[in-house]
Amino acid sequence: MTNQDAASKVVERVEKALRRVIVPGFDIDVVSAGIVRLVRVSRDRRRVAIVLDYTGSDPSCFACRFLNWLLWGKLLQRIEEEMRREGFEAVEFFDYRTGLRLGQGEG
Repeated sequence: MTNQDAASKVVERVEKALRRVIVPGFDIDVVSAGIVRLVRVSRDRRRVAIVLDYTGSDPSCFACRFLNWLLWGKLLQRIEEEMRREGFEAVEFFDYRTGLRLGQGEG
């Protein structure tokens, strides 16, 4: 198996794990919902970076922003749990729109 094939297998494993993360209050996973935009795995396959986008609410609605903030916390926690089950030591999250780090779990 080539390095490229091995890397593809790891990314497939990550995607499969992400499909197990259901958006709270909805019957859809974070991949199908379009929340996960990009996944990067380190060369040593111990770290994963996930780019997320959740823009499904009215930014002028304060209640919506509060609910989104609560939802983000749950999603980040659930995604990190799945990635750790897959053997990743560290998980980094980045916002698709701004590129800013959303949260990070260290081993």
